Amino acid sequence: MLKQRMQILRDAGVISGEIADFMDQVIDLLAERFPSAQQEKLEMFTTHLAMAAERIRKGETVDELDEGTWEEIRGSEHFAKAKDFMDEMLAICPVDFPEGESRFMMLHICSMLSD
Repeated sequence: MLKQRMQILRDAGVISGEIADFMDQVIDLLAERFPSAQQEKLEMFTTHLAMAAERIRKGETVDELDEGTWEEIRGSEHFAKAKDFMDEMLAICPVDFPEGESRFMMLHICSMLSD
């Protein structure tokens, strides 16, 4: 289902082939690492990640997460596991995520793990 969603975005020209291929790898990692994650949260995360990666690839400005919210995320019981996944994911990412966008991704990952 998630891969089909990425294919639709690719076919519609919303994301590039390069980002779609990256997302296929991420979806495989998600299935491996978080098999019990809620589908709705997986969809939200993968869509946000794909769109963010595409914006970065195009050189567009990225979002910033406010410091108060970031401190809450850093205090999450899931932060370490989320950080490990984030590092693994960014190691295969075809674009360099700026700190602000990485923090948004951490928010989504911690949210996935909170169930």
